[in-house]
Amino acid sequence: MNFVKLKNKFYINDYTIKSLIVSYGTRINANTFKGISYSNIELDNKDDIFNLIPDRFKKYFMIGIMEVTHKIPPHTDSKVLSTINIYLNTENCQTQFYEFKNQVAEKSQLENQTTGFIFKTEDLDPTDNFIAEPYEAYLLNVSKPHAVIPQENLSIYRVAIVLQSAKFSFDEVLEMLKETDNL
Repeated sequence: MNFVKLKNKFYINDYTIKSLIVSYGTRINANTFKGISYSNIELDNKDDIFNLIPDRFKKYFMIGIMEVTHKIPPHTDSKVLSTINIYLNTENCQTQFYEFKNQVAEKSQLENQTTGFIFKTEDLDPTDNFIAEPYEAYLLNVSKPHAVIPQENLSIYRVAIVLQSAKFSFDEVLEMLKETDNL
């Protein structure tokens, strides 16, 4: 299992994007970026999101916003082991997880990737996947290869509030969500 859907929806409509943390992709021109970006945000109901995690662990999590503007190839995230994504705009995109066909898979990195990698689809077997609806929340194991695949040939603007941890694994956060009765 590489993801789990949380039992409650989160209705987040009012937020302000503050500053870019990191982006992975290509700038087409001054106004067009194709890829994925993470930014700091301000939002009124931050406490509702942080309450997903027991108090003693909250200092190890960061809230931000993820914006996806292009199909994202199979990859693992840099400096993040697990994330809870609260989807605001889903664009009918599928999140697809993979496992390696062989012990050795060809991998590459974008210039600013650190601990994450990009993988060739032919080195991977698809496993579990989901298509989120707006306001649904999912815990994802982003240390496993995963991709964002549009289901239609339209421009993409997929947005999620993220609660990420560089310290705790998917399984550890899963136990936290059970403790706070969010599964």
